Amino acid sequence: MTIKAIIFDLDGTLVDSVDYHAEAWVKAFKEYGYDFPKEQLRQQIGKGSAYIIGDLLSSSEAEKLESDIAQYRKQYYQDNLLEQVQPFSKVKELFETIKADGIQVVLASSARKETIEYYKQLLEIEDLIDGATSTDDVEKSKPEPDIFVSALAKLDGISAEEVMVVGDSPYDAIAAKKANLSTIGVLTGGFSRETLTDAGCVAIYQDPADLLDNYPGFLS
Repeated sequence: MTIKAIIFDLDGTLVDSVDYHAEAWVKAFKEYGYDFPKEQLRQQIGKGSAYIIGDLLSSSEAEKLESDIAQYRKQYYQDNLLEQVQPFSKVKELFETIKADGIQVVLASSARKETIEYYKQLLEIEDLIDGATSTDDVEKSKPEPDIFVSALAKLDGISAEEVMVVGDSPYDAIAAKKANLSTIGVLTGGFSRETLTDAGCVAIYQDPADLLDNYPGFLS
């Protein structure tokens, strides 16, 4: 079936932010007395805050501290790290190519609206997308499918079979599969080819520039 729309994950897929998110998590956990290695937290990036905290703390600790740790992490990232984030190369050119082909593009993120607006300006893609999700659009974060269900709803008259997801983490593929969407993985998030394939990615590419070099073949 012809692909009529692409849903792109944002953090780690279009912008090089995974290390900064991991750094923010290290700082947030330390603030509340927990010392986790950055690499351990890096492997968690892509999941929602509740799932990260729930995986690392006991159920009683998570219940008590989840909101405080998550809020600290968000604010620390926003205030100290966001402006250090750089876009991956060729994102704008990739989106221009997709748009010229009549394919719709939606960003799927559970970040704050102001963070998403910052990224859109950083990537220079404000006029090249057909919509974007934010934390206001979802009840549960990845690996639950809410973010992709919300993104799909922004694509009028397009079915799940006509949509491809692009993401950098296994949690993207797991969540997309729950929404009956296929996922292409990119290696920009630091996860291995094997990890992404095992999670359900139908193909793996290096980065957005690699997708552009292989356009439109990666959609077949």
